[in-house]
Amino acid sequence: MPAREPIRMRRREDATRAREHIVVIAAVAGVLALAIGVGAVLAGAFARPAGTAPPTSTGSAAAASSPSTRAASPHASASATSTSSATKMPSTRATTSSKRAVAKKLATKKAVAKAPAPATPPLGMAHVLSGSKQLIVATGAKLGSTHGTLRVFNLAGGAWKQVFSAPCRFGTNGLIDGTKRHEGSRTTPTGIWWPGTWVWGWHKAAPAGTLMPYRQTTAKVWWSDERNSTYNTWVVSSSHVSGEHLVDVRVQYEFALSSGYNASPNTLVRGRGTAIFLHVFDPPDFHNGLSAGCVTLSRANMIRVFQTVDPTLRPCFAIGTEAAGTPTSIASY
Repeated sequence: MPAREPIRMRRREDATRAREHIVVIAAVAGVLALAIGVGAVLAGAFARPAGTAPPTSTGSAAAASSPSTRAASPHASASATSTSSATKMPSTRATTSSKRAVAKKLATKKAVAKAPAPATPPLGMAHVLSGSKQLIVATGAKLGSTHGTLRVFNLAGGAWKQVFSAPCRFGTNGLIDGTKRHEGSRTTPTGIWWPGTWVWGWHKAAPAGTLMPYRQTTAKVWWSDERNSTYNTWVVSSSHVSGEHLVDVRVQYEFALSSGYNASPNTLVRGRGTAIFLHVFDPPDFHNGLSAGCVTLSRANMIRVFQTVDPTLRPCFAIGTEAAGTPTSIASY
């Protein structure tokens, strides 16, 4: 019996060690299983988003062969891995540029569509002097006519609108081609010109409502026909000046303005005549009420002209015949 006791004790110790080994192995296995589980979770968290193409072999090789380059340029690998995508997707800058070009074309078409058509001049006239928005137009039936009509048109809202009309008279020998007129012929020239930039009369002040600057004629005021730089101009002089002493013409020049014929800034040819004005009718007993070549109106209508002619509209003055197909027709201008 004593001999068997140590054997039993060794067997118990062996069994205890075996159980301890099993416990250790189980613990190690549990740790390994936990590590594998954590690794799987981490791998899932950092997995590549769906639909992203894996790096090409070229890009991977380049990145693996030169890690320092990848670190220095974070966009290098992205550029390498997206080569195929770049060939398929349009450039954002190019797309924006194309959209802007299309928008610009559409805006241009709209602007052209909205641009107003040039206003058609009245009375069949071909054009008016550039920049003018007001027309003073005197017409007679034909060359030689001594009576006619004076009208004023304003350009408003893209159209010419008549704002004044009255009967008028011409020179005692009627209308004549303005390019053939000569001084002293008592004819009224045809043509189109820039008129004077002021009106005048012998009153101290202009009639109420006058729009143009007003000048008063006095004993020192003349309209020159001298063959020098004063030809066909308003002159203030204490000495006599060849031409017209305006203040002496009490009826006709009570109210008047220059037509601009043969005067600066229009073409000036000495010998074609001076002092072609728009003024009050001559007295009935003076050449049958006709002038020496001016266009004339009643006194009341002359005042209305003062109240209508507007310097801000840059008026131009035209005289012509109504007979179509002639060089002097108002439609020829």
